[in-house]
Amino acid sequence: MAGLADASWSSFRSHNYPTRYIRHSDYALRVDPVSTTTDRADATFSVGH
Repeated sequence: MAGLADASWSSFRSHNYPTRYIRHSDYALRVDPVSTTTDRADATFSVGH
């Protein structure tokens, strides 16, 4: 889907838990809810750029 922090990038929402997104934080990937600006940035990825 379009990135939560930048629509030209990508975000990945969980199929089983639609309020949770893949996030990167401290060199790890996590599946967490997203509510703040920092959360949205952590859940936005550059794919194929």
